[in-house]
Amino acid sequence: MTSTVLRPVPLGRRVWAQSWRLVLAALVGLTAFSAIWSTLDTTRWSEARLGAALLVDLAVGLTALVLVPFRHRAPLLVGVLVIAGSTVSTFAVGAAVLALVSLVTRRRPAEIAIGSAAFVAASMFSEGLYPVEDATPLWQVLVAAVVLTALLVAIGIAIGQRRALLDGLRERATLLERDQQLREDRAREQERAHLAREMHDVLGHRLSLVALHAGALEYRGRSLSPDETVEAAGVVRAEAHAALTELRDVLGVLREPGDTAALAGAAPPQPTLRDLPALLDEARSSGAVVSATVDEAVTAAPDTVGRHAYRVVQEALTNARRHAPGQPVTVTVDVLHGPALRVLVGNPAVGPASTGDGAPGGHGLRGLAERARLVGGTFTAGRDDDGTHVVEAVLPWTA
Repeated sequence: MTSTVLRPVPLGRRVWAQSWRLVLAALVGLTAFSAIWSTLDTTRWSEARLGAALLVDLAVGLTALVLVPFRHRAPLLVGVLVIAGSTVSTFAVGAAVLALVSLVTRRRPAEIAIGSAAFVAASMFSEGLYPVEDATPLWQVLVAAVVLTALLVAIGIAIGQRRALLDGLRERATLLERDQQLREDRAREQERAHLAREMHDVLGHRLSLVALHAGALEYRGRSLSPDETVEAAGVVRAEAHAALTELRDVLGVLREPGDTAALAGAAPPQPTLRDLPALLDEARSSGAVVSATVDEAVTAAPDTVGRHAYRVVQEALTNARRHAPGQPVTVTVDVLHGPALRVLVGNPAVGPASTGDGAPGGHGLRGLAERARLVGGTFTAGRDDDGTHVVEAVLPWTA
């Protein structure tokens, strides 16, 4: 069950909402006061009685107006008290109307019934409290009181329904805003994960080549001729430059849409299986022994599948160069029935066998497993019975 935190109403808005209602109730009370007292038969009243009656009427009316702002804390109690005050005070009629309508907006049947009965009873008793020159029959007074009460109840119910509708719309808007924020956060996290995979796959391959050539240069530096040293340093420089270039291309997704200067140099397309021969030649040029079997039909694979397959081969070659240097690597890319694209990279394992179920544990292998899972494929990595470390990915052709 989710709870929605409603935004607090500003103080100025609350003061205004209370003020105009009190002013309207006071105006209605003054109108009723002047209209009713002008029709009363007070010829047999003494001046003291008349003055006392006027003072009581105004005092009770003012008390009712003071009580009305507290109706939200105790709606039923305040409503009944204010309505009861209108029995002896014509000036309290406006406050009684406001109290009844406010009570009805809560749309609770018991409170509506009690408030309506109190209002009708107050109207009936107030009619007989003061003598009027032209007395209205009691049944007409009852009908008028019932009709007026029904009208006020209808107005209160309409206001309550409108408030409930607005509250529901506000709550829905808050939930939609929160849901939109969650979707944006989720998309941002997915983009970060995607960017991290791309950076790892690209930079891991390039930097492993840099480390390989730099290590060879350090180990054999004294025995190399000046030309061989310059050639090895040039390879290191070229690979480092390529790493920086590919890093810039990966980070291009973070450029601002309006940065025309940054977008002037469009990033090259992502590599696919059509670029696999160049990757294999690059690995061979670094001294690795790589044998590849590539089905000709894989060149027709969709770019999305080809890109993921290329990254699988690239990361597997990087891991083989890092963990099994000098060992031959076999690469197989073929088409399975389904159709599906299978990438199989193996090399003799060096070192003790890993414990566990063979699940990928490195960041690169985890990234490849995420790639395969995102397109609905499978990924396994581990040592087989012959002591060969095998990386296998099966990717749906329609991914």
